[in-house]
Amino acid sequence: LSRMDAMQVQAMALAAQRMRTQEILRIEATIQRIDAGAYGFCVTCDEDIGGQRLSTDPTVPTCITCASKVK
Repeated sequence: LSRMDAMQVQAMALAAQRMRTQEILRIEATIQRIDAGAYGFCVTCDEDIGGQRLSTDPTVPTCITCASKVK
């Protein structure tokens, strides 16, 4: 049982590391959009991203319409 626990802990640590890496990449992409003057505009359709959506997640790259199409 302890080997299974160790494997689960390792898998959880790897998943957490992947999530941190993805978040860093999203933040870096957001900074690039700010520097380019494109922050707040959807990277797919170039329309405004709603203020409430940006308030919830400032790193979101797409408007709700384009985000809905992906799923």
